[in-house]
Parts: sequence; C-alpha cells; structure tokens
Amino acid sequence: MEWFKNFPMAHLTSLGVGGPADLLCKPRTIGEVHEALKYAREHQLPVTVIGYGSNLLVTDKGIRGLVIQLAEHFAKAEAAGTKIRATAGCLLSSLSKLAARHSLTGLEFAVGIPGSLGGAVYMNAGAYGGEIGPLVEEITWVTPDEVGVWKKSEFSYGYRRSRVQEERVIVAEAVIELRPGNQSEILAKMKELQEKRRACQPLDLPSAGSTFKRPPGYYVGPMIEAANLKGYRIGGAEVSTKHAGFIVNTGGATAQDVLALIAHIQKTIKDKFDVDLQPELQIVGEK
Repeated sequence: MEWFKNFPMAHLTSLGVGGPADLLCKPRTIGEVHEALKYAREHQLPVTVIGYGSNLLVTDKGIRGLVIQLAEHFAKAEAAGTKIRATAGCLLSSLSKLAARHSLTGLEFAVGIPGSLGGAVYMNAGAYGGEIGPLVEEITWVTPDEVGVWKKSEFSYGYRRSRVQEERVIVAEAVIELRPGNQSEILAKMKELQEKRRACQPLDLPSAGSTFKRPPGYYVGPMIEAANLKGYRIGGAEVSTKHAGFIVNTGGATAQDVLALIAHIQKTIKDKFDVDLQPELQIVGEK
C-alpha cells in the first residue's frame, strides 16, 4: 500500500482544483482497506474515500485526515454467466465494455460515465435512463471493525443516494446482474450514447460532470440557460457554453470560484423559478 503526505488533490480530481490531503493511501486489496481504516481510527483521523475524482469538488484548503483512493490500483473484474464481479476501483466505462464483450446487456448507459464502480454504487449513478442500483446483486463493504456483505434485498437506493451513504461503509466490491443480449445491438447502443455525450457535453474542458441533481419536473440545463447563465463566469469557473448543466474549469479556476458560481446559480434559479437546486457533485474538504 502506498502512502503520501500533503498530496495535492487537484491532481486527483477531474475539475483540477483542490488543496492538499494531509495523508493519502492507495490500497490494493480489501485487507489493506481494512488496515487503513484501523490506522485512521487508532490515530483519530477523519476518513474520505475517493475514486477517480470525477464527481468531486475539493476545497482550496484541502482535506484533513486520511484520504483513501480506490482507483486503478484497486480495479479487477470478471464476468461469469450473467454476472460481473468487480472491485470498487473499476471504471464504469470499462465494466460496460466488459459486459459487451460477453454479450450482456443492461450496462450500456455507463459507457461514458468517467467514475468508478464504488462511487457509482455510493451515489446510485446513472445516465440516459439507466442507473446502477437495480443491477446490484451483492456488495462487499468494509468498516474499521469488519468486512461484510449485503445481498440485493439488503441494498436500498434512490435518486443519487444509496444505503452506503446512510451506513457510512466503504464499498470494496460488487456483483452486478445483467441479461443476455445481442452483442451487435449492445455495441450499437453504446456507440449511440457515446456520440450523444460527445455532441452535448463539454468533454474538452475539466469538469465534475453534472453539477446539480435534477429537481422533479425540471431539467437543470435548460433552466439555467433560460436564466441567461450560459457562459457566466467567476474567476476560471464557467457555466459551460455547450451544456449549462456543467461547470467547467477554463484554466486556473479555484474551488472557491466553483463554489461561488454554484451559489450564484442556486440563487438565480431560486429567484426566477422558485426551485432549489442541490449539488450532484460531492463537495469535500476544510471550509
């Protein structure tokens, strides 16, 4: 297991902003995750768990305590029958492609999602009408005291939330249940979704994906655009001119720029539409 002191979190987030983590570790096994959690408890360190930082805003002051990163060094997956067993650090896009190679359908929606399986289960990630929650057959989780398993009936989820958030456990591994499908149809659907994403999302600039959760009865991007906020900028943070539901880093943005822009959007939308926008990206770190 690798350990780092005062690691700049801007290097681990897709937005490219954020101050240092006091301590960062990169476990490679479930046993090492357990070991890291016990170390944090023994030294009274708060714990933050991240994957690839694709849905994350780290404050400029950084993160106190221990950051555990479960990413490429914690990524292993295998398909058997209609199931895929994968560790938390697997990219969702890679799992989507693994499913396609085995002619399994149900994970096409994830082909363009840049996050990890662990993060996806944590927040019940979804796109284009699909989400991960209904596919979860089993979860292996870790706390400082134990390694446990939830079966499908024990795992609850909703829009951008799951039992993982409520119980404050770390997802180490998951089993996903898919269905047999026609490989050419699966690949065609994945190609269609990738082209759709490239056409409408600002993939050429750093972002943290969709900034806000979708309020019932509304679509965030069109609402922000209707409020004339498309292209609105604070410092290096900008409401994307390609898709108003995204905040992008045009260069040199700070976390404070992004937070100020989020607050401005929330106030404007509240004043104009009487709608409360809640961030979909996870905001972590010392305020």
